[in-house]
Amino acid sequence: MTELLFTTKDVADMLRVDKSTVKRWTDEGKLRCFRTPGGHRKFRAEDLYQFMAEYNYAVSPSEFFPRYASDETIIRGMIAGKEFNVLDSVCFSAAIKGNKDELLRLFSEAYRNGMSLQLIFDEVLRPSVKKVFDLHQSGKLQLSEKQLALTSLSNAIVLLTDVITRPVPDGRRIVCAMVEHDFEDLDLKALNILLESQGAEVLNLGPGCPASSVAQLIRQKQPHLVFLLASSPHPVDEVVSEHHLILSELHPLNGKLIIGGSGYAPILSEPLLEGLYDRYCSTFKEFALLRFPAEQPKKKEP
Repeated sequence: MTELLFTTKDVADMLRVDKSTVKRWTDEGKLRCFRTPGGHRKFRAEDLYQFMAEYNYAVSPSEFFPRYASDETIIRGMIAGKEFNVLDSVCFSAAIKGNKDELLRLFSEAYRNGMSLQLIFDEVLRPSVKKVFDLHQSGKLQLSEKQLALTSLSNAIVLLTDVITRPVPDGRRIVCAMVEHDFEDLDLKALNILLESQGAEVLNLGPGCPASSVAQLIRQKQPHLVFLLASSPHPVDEVVSEHHLILSELHPLNGKLIIGGSGYAPILSEPLLEGLYDRYCSTFKEFALLRFPAEQPKKKEP
């Protein structure tokens, strides 16, 4: 088995309708399916999720996916076939159930079977987080359920630290932080682990960090890079002020300011931000590919 597939009866039971209703939905093109050589309808977990989200179907997400036990052979096959949407569905299912142990098992098995951390975070973690937010915004997930899912994902990512292989330090010193008043730090935790897996020394200031604290740590530790993340849009004038303060300490050391996260995307075209960051990364893969010389930063003149 390399994919979560459901029969017409499975779908009817989950959505609490007759099988004839499910068949009608497929005939009308509302619910995607495919047919076996024998003519039987089969449904993918991802297509069921999309149907629920698109048609605002009143089903509790915790009842939507059956329990799925991570299995090394199955996961290896999914990775080889690049069936990342299935791994994402498993991740999403475990997250909304608040099952951090199942999430850790999934991430660990994927990593041990050759899936890079950046691929896990881009193709499994982030899509699952998006589904959680989409369901919350559509009223299908209560705030408490949303927080349970995000906390479970966060805890699993932190526990993944004990699984990853750590290479010899490469000499890079990196400061990481969320922008001020931004407390959704799941991406930040994942980035921290990704950078450490590459041999970097990471100084993580955590969520909601004032620019003054980032600037102070730059003076003390003289990092090569500063990674600043934002999960939601912030007023441009505040971002400009924060970046000015950080760059006033960082650029004299020949350090680089790298920004990322969905919160930055809407304001990247703002003229006021021009020249106030060195690079924007939209994916973990882009973060992973960053390779700046690990030479000692230039001392700032007194």
